[in-house]
Amino acid sequence: MLGIIVSGAVAVLLIGNFLLCYLRSKGKYDEYMEYVDKEEYGLKDFIPLGLWRSEHGFPESKRPMQLQTVLARHKNTVYQKILEIRGPKDASFYHFIHGGYREAAAILSGAMLSLMGVIFAVQGDSSNGILLSVLAVVAGIGVPFLVDSSLDGDIRKRRNALQMEFPEFVNKLTLLVNAGMTISKAWEKIINENKKEHILYNEMRFALMEIKAGKPEGVAYEEFARRCHVKEITKFVSVIVMNLRRGGSEVVPVLQAQGNECWEMRKNAARQMGEEASTKILIPLMIMFLGIVLIVSTPAVMSMTSGM
Repeated sequence: MLGIIVSGAVAVLLIGNFLLCYLRSKGKYDEYMEYVDKEEYGLKDFIPLGLWRSEHGFPESKRPMQLQTVLARHKNTVYQKILEIRGPKDASFYHFIHGGYREAAAILSGAMLSLMGVIFAVQGDSSNGILLSVLAVVAGIGVPFLVDSSLDGDIRKRRNALQMEFPEFVNKLTLLVNAGMTISKAWEKIINENKKEHILYNEMRFALMEIKAGKPEGVAYEEFARRCHVKEITKFVSVIVMNLRRGGSEVVPVLQAQGNECWEMRKNAARQMGEEASTKILIPLMIMFLGIVLIVSTPAVMSMTSGM
């Protein structure tokens, strides 16, 4: 009986929260959802629930001061990660969407686990019913932070993509500068000849747009490097900026040396990606192996137990 009461109370609270957010958010965020890709956000249809919850949930000002400080620091960390992934132009929008996504994941997981808890409790399995209810509450608190941690994987993919593409850009830049072009003209020519949507060229286009808008060339390159967050790109840009400020003419040998370093970077990035891929393959194989061992060994263990 206790299991039914506990599970029922948790289910009423969490499923009620789901229904409230669903009804209140219906049709309110359609203009935002038009720009959200469902392949990227699997819970796209439920993001409005999370957006409404994040805007109308428990006021931050009523939380303890220490908790406010911790959450504000975490929120800023998440924003910095999204800023790196999306760039300054789209960071605010996707930070808003991410906030709704993390809340939606928490609401859904809590409601589903609490419903399963009630089902177990009604069927007479009170211990598992209570356990699932506790997990439902824990999920409501912990799932948003798990969603936030997934951004680290997106950052790794982005940096790897930059590392794989950058050496080819350096080679092209070196050839054009060696042919007599200035760095800015060579930069622009490479962009114009590469119409593909790649992270590197998108960042380069943004830097070129800033230069044409009046930003000093060296500053635009430095900000480009900061947005990339790849140490080899930062080093490469520092060499270019130093050469621009000194007015040096011997830039080609320096570019060639930097190009060699970038190719080494690409080799290391490819090796690292290969190691990560092999690890991802190994984990399912280990799980399958353990499953086979359990299937094979369970009958033997049961027969030994019954014999004793």
